[in-house]
Amino acid sequence: MTGDKELLNYMIENINMGLEALESLTKNLENTDNKIKSNVLKSLDVYKNFYQKCDIMRKQVKCEPAKKGLIATMMTKMGTNMEFRRDNSDSKIAETLIQGYNMGILDITKKMKMYKNDTSRDVMELAEEYKKMMEQGIEDIKGFL
Repeated sequence: MTGDKELLNYMIENINMGLEALESLTKNLENTDNKIKSNVLKSLDVYKNFYQKCDIMRKQVKCEPAKKGLIATMMTKMGTNMEFRRDNSDSKIAETLIQGYNMGILDITKKMKMYKNDTSRDVMELAEEYKKMMEQGIEDIKGFL
């Protein structure tokens, strides 16, 4: 099914951007006493585990790996670093992460709707799990606002 490949590649691209942002943020938080640090590390682990699930599913549906966008990766890292330098308070970091999660939730919801008639149940369930993962990410950090 075409929708399987499109939806999986979409999730993998977004997870890669999330991983880049979280890894960059983790490096910026290394020598700080920010309380949100443990939440960021937890999010990074969740994203890594979810990437593995998507990659396994991608192989099952015989989908070519999504190519990392070099420009998007660089922009993500630069944006994360600039935001951190501008304001590295826990509340600003939480706000920025929540904005990213919300964008991801909106985008995956649109994609799920777009491909609902051309996607297998397994891939659609994975997309729903991805959406719930981001919703949980918001819940985990909104106390820092």
